[in-house]
Amino acid sequence: MKLLIKLSGKVIDNEKQLDDFVKFIKERYNKDKILIVHGGGKQISLWMQKLSIQPTFVNGLRYTDEQTLEIVVSVLCGLINKFLVWKFIEQGIIKTVGLSCVDNKLLVTQIDKNLGFVGREAKQINFAVLDLLLKNGYIVLLSSIGLAKDKKKLVVVNINADDVVSLIAVKFKPDKIVFLSDVEGVFDCKNKVIKYLSVKEIDKLIEQKTVSEGMIPKLQSIKTLFLSAKVKEVFITNNIRKEGTKIVK
Repeated sequence: MKLLIKLSGKVIDNEKQLDDFVKFIKERYNKDKILIVHGGGKQISLWMQKLSIQPTFVNGLRYTDEQTLEIVVSVLCGLINKFLVWKFIEQGIIKTVGLSCVDNKLLVTQIDKNLGFVGREAKQINFAVLDLLLKNGYIVLLSSIGLAKDKKKLVVVNINADDVVSLIAVKFKPDKIVFLSDVEGVFDCKNKVIKYLSVKEIDKLIEQKTVSEGMIPKLQSIKTLFLSAKVKEVFITNNIRKEGTKIVK
């Protein structure tokens, strides 16, 4: 099985939840090809506050100026990515590699100037290195720092981790995609978890403001997944062993 997981920074910050996730990966990594894209929004905001910089968000996405970009790269590629690699190796998952979307020019995007140094739509996806690692039994932990074309030069950009999942899925063609966060799933207007959700219902949830903040770009990325990667099902959950909200076409 090919398994693509988006690991939220909120899960990384929760010791019990993270330990359970690592145990699950240990059970599966000799059986499945596993690619993990990790976030780190909570940790980025924490470091910005330590440096007296106020985080700014536009429709749930972080505005990234040059100063913010330095922090984002440091936190995602340095602190979080290598912490996760260490965590996996410590638990005996020796064949673990931590990369960013800059490495081997993995992901070149279109810069979204409304968000600063943020990449959105993919212009080039170079999956060769990931394919080689996955075929040889490695777990890959991928941070959401990539490249974008700005006029005639390439620049480093922040990419929303949910967007990275939708872009990478086109080449990876996973059997299952899981968005693992601190929420049980998508909630309805009565604050109950929606067990089954069709992709056609996503726009309605956003228009009616049933969902808000970070869930909006997440659902928009998932909608893109169904259009571009032709996936069959996607899960949003706070427990890797439970389905939470199952989204189908």
